[in-house]
Amino acid sequence: MKAHVLGNGPSIDIYTPGDGFVLGCNIQKHPIDVAAVMDMKPFMKYCGNRDVFQGKAIITSEYAMPYLRDHEIDHEFTILHKVPYLEKYMTSGHAAVDWLIDHEYKEIHLWGFDSIWADTQETKTDDMIERSRAQFDLYIHWRQRWQKYKGFGIIVHNTLEGTRLEELL
Repeated sequence: MKAHVLGNGPSIDIYTPGDGFVLGCNIQKHPIDVAAVMDMKPFMKYCGNRDVFQGKAIITSEYAMPYLRDHEIDHEFTILHKVPYLEKYMTSGHAAVDWLIDHEYKEIHLWGFDSIWADTQETKTDDMIERSRAQFDLYIHWRQRWQKYKGFGIIVHNTLEGTRLEELL
């Protein structure tokens, strides 16, 4: 089975919808089947604009659940999975890939994950979702977490053709 995970890095612009299951991290401009949202800030955006995730199935975290319950929006989603504990430096992209591997996807394409090959943590959602700039080296920690996915047939699209994850780490 084939899946695409849409991140928020600048290279998401090279993604064009094709065949396969599509899992989007946080807020996406492209059509997705499921959203992976691990923290509260994208849900805060949702409270101001229901179109962001309306009717989508989501993968989220126990960390975000109190916000969903307190704002009485937990019933507005089909929750496919709740990550019980967010390990340090775990992103929605890591959670998405974990879920896909658990569901036996054998071909996983990553789009918009620039921090894997470039020293950046810039995202397309920076103007929508405020985040701390205090830690300027998150990409280093995120890249270290990607190490565990070597050998899973993951293709990272730093170009349209893509590159095997192993070759970038």
